[in-house]
Amino acid sequence: MVTRGAVRRETCQIVIVDEGPLAHLALRAFFRQAPAFTVAASATTGAEGRRMISRLMPEIVICETRIGDDCGLELCRWIGLEHPGVMPVVLTSVDDVNLARAALDAGAHAYLLKSSPLEDLLFHLERVAEGQVIADDRLGRSAAGRGHRTRFDLSPREHEVLEEIILGLDNRAIAGRLCIAHETVKTHVKSILRKIGARDRAHAIAVVLGDARTGSGW
Repeated sequence: MVTRGAVRRETCQIVIVDEGPLAHLALRAFFRQAPAFTVAASATTGAEGRRMISRLMPEIVICETRIGDDCGLELCRWIGLEHPGVMPVVLTSVDDVNLARAALDAGAHAYLLKSSPLEDLLFHLERVAEGQVIADDRLGRSAAGRGHRTRFDLSPREHEVLEEIILGLDNRAIAGRLCIAHETVKTHVKSILRKIGARDRAHAIAVVLGDARTGSGW
């Protein structure tokens, strides 16, 4: 097990660097229920994130792989050079084992997926705070299902939503897990059903999994 240094303060201070405003809202709401962590600040650009990190010196920085025109991995490298006591964590919608490896090589203490359950995010961040280096255990699981994306001409986001539908989640749960708006999920679901040629979610699952059974809808 790899260890890079642990948090010493009782409450772990976090800075969020993500261009998506919904991600900020979702994470702030989540951490209000996790007293061991406090969101000290949030930024929507890499430059703004660097300023906040230098000023606040949080224990953990949560960032995406892309932050507008900036690269989350470059932010991780910068943190390692300028503020080695700060632990960068990549929290992303990109399920890519090679990118995860590159992020950890760049100094990230964790590569976590936005599609993972929130309780898993908390568990992993607690391990990071203890000094462990984490790769999300869901990484690469969608590889077997990527054929669905090509077969039905789904967009990357539609593919993510489809995976959540297969897990049996409703629209609100999907919105929370993917950090997108509820109405956006509804739009994606309609597009997925149309592309798959399914009349409802249960039928879509049957088609995707090659099951001839039909469902009554959710």
